[in-house]
Amino acid sequence: MESNAGHQDHFGGVDYPGSSWVFKRDVSRGIFLKIPAWGMGDVLVTLLGAAIFGVAVSLLLMVMHVDPVNGWGLIVAFASPWVFLAGWPIASAIIKGNKPRIDFGLVRTPQHLRLGLVAGAISLFLGSFAAAISAALFGPISSTAGNVGARQSGLVFWAFILFALVGAPIVEELAFRGMLYGALCKSQIAPFTSVVISAGIFSLYHLEPGRILVLFVIGIVLGEVRRRSGSTYASMIAHAVNNAPGIIGLVLTHYSLMSR
Repeated sequence: MESNAGHQDHFGGVDYPGSSWVFKRDVSRGIFLKIPAWGMGDVLVTLLGAAIFGVAVSLLLMVMHVDPVNGWGLIVAFASPWVFLAGWPIASAIIKGNKPRIDFGLVRTPQHLRLGLVAGAISLFLGSFAAAISAALFGPISSTAGNVGARQSGLVFWAFILFALVGAPIVEELAFRGMLYGALCKSQIAPFTSVVISAGIFSLYHLEPGRILVLFVIGIVLGEVRRRSGSTYASMIAHAVNNAPGIIGLVLTHYSLMSR
């Protein structure tokens, strides 16, 4: 059951577990804000809706004789879950909260930009260490999406690159470090436990067994960014930094395949 229980802070405003730094700042300035009514029910709609809608779109593409893993069919299938992954958190914050900017801390600051860049570098280091452990235990690791993306060409390839580098970090952070983490905290689950749970769900949601440990470690870092800063914007930056080397490798692999 969702909890909206808050407590009085030293500015006299109402705070709630998992609130963003923007919420805290605005309350400290005497701005009246409501405690968001979105919670775990909205998380379920976000994640299940994305999975079901993604499968439905892929099936529809196949019925229409459009390949969902090649060409523009790939782009549509790749982005279709975002209707729920990003759409439902945004709609929930607008309807049940104080809009995404406040509820998820989507205000750009130099401090949070620097934090995101540093945390992204840390996630790369720790993720590489986790990848080495996974490879030693289970064999070589590869990204299914990356392998498919490398085979594309022209505008489709560059659309895939843009989606993976910019779109995925924004959408996934809204879903996992924005709504999921916030909803867990609002349900009176301890902040670090919420980080761990959100990282676990994040790693499982990608449906890539070989990369579960890597994704879990990365999810912990991204969750800690959100917990410590109260900024989903900072975790988006860290996520994009983490994706960047893979995207560069994808571009190099693509041109290597095209030159054969």
